[in-house]
Amino acid sequence: MTADDDPGRLVRVALGETGFERAAVWSAVGFAVSYVAFDAAALVGAIAGVTPAASAGSIPPSGVGAPVAAVLAVLTAVGTVAFAAVGAGALPAVLLAYGPLAAALLRAIGPTPYAIDLTGPRSFAVTVAEPLGVALAAAVAVGLAGYAIGGVVGDGDGGESEPAAAASTADGTADPSD
Repeated sequence: MTADDDPGRLVRVALGETGFERAAVWSAVGFAVSYVAFDAAALVGAIAGVTPAASAGSIPPSGVGAPVAAVLAVLTAVGTVAFAAVGAGALPAVLLAYGPLAAALLRAIGPTPYAIDLTGPRSFAVTVAEPLGVALAAAVAVGLAGYAIGGVVGDGDGGESEPAAAASTADGTADPSD
């Protein structure tokens, strides 16, 4: 049986060796950190005098959004590649990318943060549906590309490139227990 004939290969590609738990946790952490990164960048910029101080109508200031979103997208892509390189599948890679990208797009193109009008003509669901939909599409693109690149960068078996039967001791001789 060759690797292409393996019936479980599709499942390993989709799910990988690394579980969804790690991807779900890092996706949630990535969402939280990415969401407040805009406020942190605005605060640091205001303290340094680079950007104007945030006002009630502009949280964060308009000059902060695009650079912070770009940095977060790059960090998300690099993290997804690294995650896939250690054995994650395509679906966990997409899940991992979704959290930070959703937060970045909510802050960059979404409604005004911390001031969403729930009684207006547009409901809360409609207001956030567009950025979250774009984030899902971006997460699929970044996750699948990260999986593909991670498969090339990593050897696909979690860094174990040497078979267990060929293991050696610290001095380079063959392990007699094999």
